[in-house]
Amino acid sequence: MTYEQISIRNPVATFRAKEAAPIFNLNRPIKGLKVGIRNDPFWRSWLQITDVWCELLVKDGAVPVIMRIGEHVGEEGKKTKEAVTAWANEVDCAVVGLAN
Repeated sequence: MTYEQISIRNPVATFRAKEAAPIFNLNRPIKGLKVGIRNDPFWRSWLQITDVWCELLVKDGAVPVIMRIGEHVGEEGKKTKEAVTAWANEVDCAVVGLAN
């Protein structure tokens, strides 16, 4: 009888450091501020998240200002860019979502 020698490998991945988005602090109460919420109507789950953000913001005395994003390219994309620029100038701060 012949036996073969086998090697058992135990690969352990080296994890990268966790990356996170920067945190911004308004350094003031949110009450009375216009808080923009950028929304994409094609991202259905974000529509529900927007509703939750609006409820919480109103509860804390802020004024939610929703920006519904349109097309990103072509002539409609130009209109969207102009609308986003106007919206950004109207709000004190904004919640724009992940990959939104």
